[in-house]
Amino acid sequence: MMILFVDHDINLQEEFYNTFRATNKVFCFNEMFEAYLWLKKGSKRPDIIVSQVDIHDPAALQTIKFLESKNKLKDAKLVAFTTELLEDSQKTWVMSEGADAVFEKKNLMNDMSNYINYLNVKKSAASNSKKKKSAKE
Repeated sequence: MMILFVDHDINLQEEFYNTFRATNKVFCFNEMFEAYLWLKKGSKRPDIIVSQVDIHDPAALQTIKFLESKNKLKDAKLVAFTTELLEDSQKTWVMSEGADAVFEKKNLMNDMSNYINYLNVKKSAASNSKKKKSAKE
């Protein structure tokens, strides 16, 4: 999978990169605008975009809506992570704004690993279903 990780913390970028680079293509950026410009230049389509979101900053949620509206990113999973503990209603709210998943920063590597595994299993099941369907035809 191609994963874009966006956060200004260089140490967190390195940790994310080192955790997931063995089985994924990982690209790290300091700012979402920087990541968006990189995407706009090329033909690459990420599978997952991971970015920190401050739920108290309306601009952060607008960024999710903006990314969701781009045709090139329509199939990308948008993952938000927060520095604070969120109640279920707050996570639901962020997801209603366009995020596919919301994780807490303290558990980010573990939660992302589980999420990537979930997406891979889902992708594999869909692929197997298509193979069975075409074999019947």
